[in-house]
Amino acid sequence: MTDKVKKLVLLNLPYLIFVYLFILSVNDTYMDAQEVMHMTDYSKITALYSRLSVGDEDRDGGESNSIQNQKIFLENYARGQHLTNIRHYIDDDESGRFFDRSAYSRMMDDVENGKIGVCIMKDLTRWGRDYLQVGNAMEIFRRNNVRFIAVNNGIDSEKPDTLEFAPFINIMSEWYAKDIRKKVKTGIKTKGMSGKPIATEAPYGYIKAPDNKDFWIIDEEAAEVVRLIFRLFLDGKNRNQIAVYLTQEQIPTPTFYMKDRGRGTCKNKTLNEDNRCKWNKATLTNILTRQEYCGDVVNFKTTKHFRDKRNHYVDRSQWHITENVHEPIISRSDFETVQRILKNAPVKRPNGDGEIHPLSGLLFCKDCGAKMHIRIDYRNGGKRHVAYCSEYHKGKAKNPNATPRTSWTRTCSCRPSRKC
Repeated sequence: MTDKVKKLVLLNLPYLIFVYLFILSVNDTYMDAQEVMHMTDYSKITALYSRLSVGDEDRDGGESNSIQNQKIFLENYARGQHLTNIRHYIDDDESGRFFDRSAYSRMMDDVENGKIGVCIMKDLTRWGRDYLQVGNAMEIFRRNNVRFIAVNNGIDSEKPDTLEFAPFINIMSEWYAKDIRKKVKTGIKTKGMSGKPIATEAPYGYIKAPDNKDFWIIDEEAAEVVRLIFRLFLDGKNRNQIAVYLTQEQIPTPTFYMKDRGRGTCKNKTLNEDNRCKWNKATLTNILTRQEYCGDVVNFKTTKHFRDKRNHYVDRSQWHITENVHEPIISRSDFETVQRILKNAPVKRPNGDGEIHPLSGLLFCKDCGAKMHIRIDYRNGGKRHVAYCSEYHKGKAKNPNATPRTSWTRTCSCRPSRKC
């Protein structure tokens, strides 16, 4: 046992003792249940669960943890135990930190529905690396009289004495996962701070250089579209107008363009072909605000928790920007001009009638300074334009005594007169 592991065990010794005593009480309950009835119904499914994470070949001994070898290993063990009605549940390329895996969820549903009698896996790490979730699943198995076996750990729920060290195995598995993540995160941070891009894919308009994966070169076909978007915006068109123009010109969106070339987050997903050339404001905003287009590398824009699949954007002050790393698509002066325009651009939204009011995006609450949204009120047989404080109706108004709305009758196309 390494000094690091010893230190971790000593620091968490009171907690480990508590977990150990808790599991002993669970084992007593388990043994009592066995005295009433035999757990395993061999006429039910014998579930063989296999899982492979990204990079497991490097971490857990290479080919031995491949899905194919896990299947052969589990089948041989099941036949050696004279277990029949075998069914495989396989999660390929799935992290053990998360438990919304498709095959795992399907297996647990079958357990709850009384279809499974025995569940076998190579070891507890195939089940998962979150000791709370694994412990909860073990309780579900016990409640449904399902025998579970982790072969390499020597755990068999028909032999309650083998369960005593299961909590410690689960906790050490989670510590291992956290330690691996910490090392990976340190490596990524070192790379990012050196000015190399840490993004998995180069942004739309760039591709990775064939001889250097840490350097981007311009993809001329996509770069022309990026230049066109910036040019149209600087010529006075807004993002909605640019979206309509690109859609009419039948220019594929970045998602489809990159998928066609085996790149991007959707390269393995099935997309609706009707959306191939449907540009929208959000996509254009993303392109117009990407500092990478003026030659910079921008790292650490997002962060992710150990148990969270989602990336969360962080404040710009936490970004690490290295300027003039690769060839720019857009000049820095043009990019900065676009940012000033976007910062000051009013947001104009159509109302329920599809009308964009002349004052849309220009009205602000006199009490809290938040933007006001304009709607039409048809009550009492009339037509009034009503401006609502956007923050008041979210319950976030800085002044709780503020008047929530202002109304007027429209007298001309540019100026309202207050209606008392």
